[in-house]
Amino acid sequence: MTRIPTLDGWRGIAILMVLVTHFQWLFLHSYRWCGDLGKHGVQIFFVLSGYLITSQLLTEERINLKAFYVRRAFRILPPVVAFLLVLVLLTAFTPFKVCGGYDVLSCLLLFRNYTVGNTSTLHFWSLSLEEQFYLFWPAMLVFLGRVRASVLAGLLVAGVAVFRILHWSHYDGGLYSFHTELRADGLLIGCLLALALSNAPVRAWFSRWAPWAFWTALFVFVLDTLRFHDLIPLHESLAIAVLLGATSLRPKILFGRALEWDCLKTTGILSYSIYIWQGLFLRPNWGFLWPFLLLGSCMFSYALIEQPARQLGRKLIARHLVPVAAECKAPTVGAFLRAELCNSCPDR
Repeated sequence: MTRIPTLDGWRGIAILMVLVTHFQWLFLHSYRWCGDLGKHGVQIFFVLSGYLITSQLLTEERINLKAFYVRRAFRILPPVVAFLLVLVLLTAFTPFKVCGGYDVLSCLLLFRNYTVGNTSTLHFWSLSLEEQFYLFWPAMLVFLGRVRASVLAGLLVAGVAVFRILHWSHYDGGLYSFHTELRADGLLIGCLLALALSNAPVRAWFSRWAPWAFWTALFVFVLDTLRFHDLIPLHESLAIAVLLGATSLRPKILFGRALEWDCLKTTGILSYSIYIWQGLFLRPNWGFLWPFLLLGSCMFSYALIEQPARQLGRKLIARHLVPVAAECKAPTVGAFLRAELCNSCPDR
């Protein structure tokens, strides 16, 4: 199946930004060395998720919501359940108190971005927000169609941006900046990017100007990472969308080649495992063992939990919902979006 390697590279960059930020805060107690890059890395994940999920849905002649949610469940839940189980066992039977009273419940019911508490599940705020998006957006795309769904996404993006500006001083800082009404526009910008690139003339125009657009967007993104630390402005999400679109359409531009570096792509492929397990092992409690524990847990999770679960999900879909071959037929959309569908790990 066709892959777009640059997107794995973007995942690698995003997870490295998160790891650098968490390492600075936990071990150096300051962001002065590299700044607070983590939320900007998460914003890359958000735009990328909206982009790939929508691209995947657009390849289907008729969107099968049951197949979509089975695929998402088998992709997301197994490593999450394994991680939460480890936290519960450690808290119950060891001196490591790594989860609080409502942590597991808030993670499983998708409201961790509205609860406080700096435990080993704090990073689940972004997973909760993405999963809320998965419950909402595919159904809107089915019931409204592409055009009206695009209008709805645009209105929601504008609404979130205006709300954030009006309440910036109240939410800028602390855990309040994790709320959905402040961060959902990143995911929706990714959706709008996919919808725009499903139009052949728009895709051709964007491809023609991709190198110029890329460097302009990169300049904006770098400035935003230096200026903003908690809340993310709309123009940063737009810049990320341009970066993703440009390197997808024109992977051979200079920066696109760097994104295809093998180590970066491998990091991107493992990014979901890394993101989950760093909440437990990227902590001073483990001493010098933390890098080995984090790497081992990621490899174990990817090879023995994530991959088998995804394969099982595919088999269930093929046997009981729709044939896999039928999912890959998209005569009205074109080869670009078919490639997006085949690009694995669409959420992290």
